[in-house]
Amino acid sequence: MSCTFRRIAASRPSISLQLAVLSAVSTAMVGSGCITRDGGGLSSIRLAPVMEKPELAPPTLRIEPDAAEETRLTEARSAAEKDDYDTALRIFRDLLQENPTLADAYTGMAGVLEEQGDLRQAEPAYARAVALKPEDFEANSGHGRVLESLGRVKDAIRAFQRALAIRPRDLGSNTAMSRLLLDVGQLDGAIAFAERAVEVNPQDGNAHLALGRAYMKAGRGTDAIREYETATELIEPPEDVILTLINAYAAEKRYREAANAAEALTRTTPSAAAYERLGWALFRLNEFDASAAAYRKSIEVDPGYWPALNGVGVNALNGWIRGGRRDDDPLRFEARTMLQRSLKSNPEQPKVIALLQKYSL
Repeated sequence: MSCTFRRIAASRPSISLQLAVLSAVSTAMVGSGCITRDGGGLSSIRLAPVMEKPELAPPTLRIEPDAAEETRLTEARSAAEKDDYDTALRIFRDLLQENPTLADAYTGMAGVLEEQGDLRQAEPAYARAVALKPEDFEANSGHGRVLESLGRVKDAIRAFQRALAIRPRDLGSNTAMSRLLLDVGQLDGAIAFAERAVEVNPQDGNAHLALGRAYMKAGRGTDAIREYETATELIEPPEDVILTLINAYAAEKRYREAANAAEALTRTTPSAAAYERLGWALFRLNEFDASAAAYRKSIEVDPGYWPALNGVGVNALNGWIRGGRRDDDPLRFEARTMLQRSLKSNPEQPKVIALLQKYSL
């Protein structure tokens, strides 16, 4: 607005009108930069600078990156792939400082935090990315992974449902859904998602494990064994998986296969649980001396492992009974000692208490 005024000509208006006009003009000039203030009062009037271009409004915040932001996102992702997490996080945070609705920066930052194990910081970052960009598969599936790790099962299920609505045949999301639904007792759903995962990639051992667990929980022992056996051919399964396979063999009364699997496990992972399962399977095969030896191995690994203490005690009890139940038989003393040790490790064993009382041990 120009600060040059035309002379008010001819007829002289009233004093009140003059004051009103002066007030309006003064207000306009303050807004345009024509009047400066010193100490809160009007002090001078100056010409406003001639502006060749109007001031630009602040840029509109965008969810999708522009070319410059995409270049910086690529730099951050490259740093993360090289395990340079500090650089990656710095770039992601700088981008969000400039554009707090840049969804891909939230997803990238969440992924780095997840990789670092900082799940409590990763979760809200993924949640923000999903809120800004609901169609982003990576944000939804990443959110599901973190929520599952945090123990928020129902929220994780919802996140993976959103991910699968975007990519119905994603292997990891189908496997995760099977695992989560199994946790909440939805067996039919757990089986359906695991079967789809196996269909998507029949060579994925983890998909077969998920299906084996679902079948086992549903009481389909033969089907579960088939899936576990397939999984062990495809991947190096963890100890708990082999232990589950041993229990699946046992549920189907396939004790020799259970013993063979347990013996193999003692060679690769000589744990108290592995030796205890071997002792249990051999006991079922009436190989009592070998069973007792396996149970003792278990106690050597963990002196307080109560299932193995029970195994030694029951083997001794059976030997004492077969030997005529003599009061001075050392097996009677061993049975009492081992079962009492087991109760000290785990007092909540009514069957063990009943054995001690029944045989006056």
